[in-house]
Amino acid sequence: MAETTGKTTISFFGAAGEVTGSRHLLEAKGKKILLDCGMFQGHRQESIEKNRSLPARPAELDAVLLSHAHIDHSGGLPLLVKKGLKANIYCTGATKELASIMLMDSARLQVADAKFFNKVHLSSGMRIEPLYNEDDARLTLTKFKACDFGAEAHLAGGTVSAKFLNAGHVLGSAMVQISVPVGGERRRLLYTGDLGRRASILMRSPEIPRDVDYLIMETTYGDRNHEPVDDAEARLEAIIKRAVAEKGKIIIPSFALERAQEIILILDKMRRSGAALDIPVYVDSPMTVSITELFNKYKDSFSFDERFKEYAKMDKDPFGFDYINYVRTKEESQALNETDGPMIIISASGMCEGGRVLHHLRNNIDKENTTILIVGYQAAGTLGRRLQDGANKVKIFGLEHDVAARVETMHFFSSHADKNDLIAFVKGLSRPPKKIFLVHGDTADRAAFAQTLKAEGINNTVLPDFGQSFDLE
Repeated sequence: MAETTGKTTISFFGAAGEVTGSRHLLEAKGKKILLDCGMFQGHRQESIEKNRSLPARPAELDAVLLSHAHIDHSGGLPLLVKKGLKANIYCTGATKELASIMLMDSARLQVADAKFFNKVHLSSGMRIEPLYNEDDARLTLTKFKACDFGAEAHLAGGTVSAKFLNAGHVLGSAMVQISVPVGGERRRLLYTGDLGRRASILMRSPEIPRDVDYLIMETTYGDRNHEPVDDAEARLEAIIKRAVAEKGKIIIPSFALERAQEIILILDKMRRSGAALDIPVYVDSPMTVSITELFNKYKDSFSFDERFKEYAKMDKDPFGFDYINYVRTKEESQALNETDGPMIIISASGMCEGGRVLHHLRNNIDKENTTILIVGYQAAGTLGRRLQDGANKVKIFGLEHDVAARVETMHFFSSHADKNDLIAFVKGLSRPPKKIFLVHGDTADRAAFAQTLKAEGINNTVLPDFGQSFDLE
């Protein structure tokens, strides 16, 4: 845990050389502000150890600032509360609503997955315990305070102020602009959270603020650019045609927030244009169903791109509630494994680390007519990354399975800025920051982007290690 000093410091306790578990601790004049408290995803034992290790004593925190609702940024909050957090958790209104769905789901999944794992390994004595349960998640939600985009919140007795700016990543996502005391002056620190793309299927492009002294910036795709979104429909059409011909299943492990809605929107556009064949589509994730209903509620809101708003007005049902099979019950989900293809199953989690998608994988991964379609970033150590890297055998719930299914990856749908988007953001600032801390990227991605910035004449980059602290001047 970080020690309190008289200096103003920023310390990194997650997403430092990796892309999950974002946790950054800001300390100023004895006050402690936590930027995100995400869940680590990867090798089971390593994740358990990292998730249980908190960056500060929860009772000593003066505020938590949440950039958005994705579990790798919010999933540790109930553990923080369980361990004694008294402070408020600040975020945008849409993030508050999304987190109320996602944290309850996270708690249910942890309890259910632990129960299933312990049952499978009963004879060996192997056991895991959930980080928290639904009661912990429910208590956490009482501490959320919603802030409007651009409105200033005064924290820690006025020592620190913060405002949320559109990040363009997912519904409700925000960069956090923070004013902190440094000596006798104040400095402006900007935490991007996850930064969206300049051209997105759904979201408005990120706004670029002025006068940033210190920048904490994600670099998930710091070493490469995305494929053009306009090519996604043709690629998906080819995969669907093959599944129809082979009477196979297309299993899409998808993040419940944003990625699932993007896939659904593409399928909706294909259906409207006649490009989509007559194949049943199942969205098998109660959380995804609830989140998609929220997207419908907010579809005229500030977060969404104008092109999507125009399409939604014309289409009236952009997320296909009239024809897509939105699965809620366990019995309906289980029935899909007894039903022959062709069909598309969209299910969480996006990195294949929990949830119903694991049951679909273990029942279909050994079939040659199954396609596992990867549509999002797969962190090192996750089941999704092992499949993406071509593993012939994988463990699901601790049991080994042969991989006969095709595994394909589509990079069109990423809601993260790519290399060119990141460069444009930094160059769009009114002046170079004193330091740019590169986070939320694998080691190679961060190093590559630091070199890219150096080539642009920007040399003040820092690649913080886990647990490393820096003084702000």
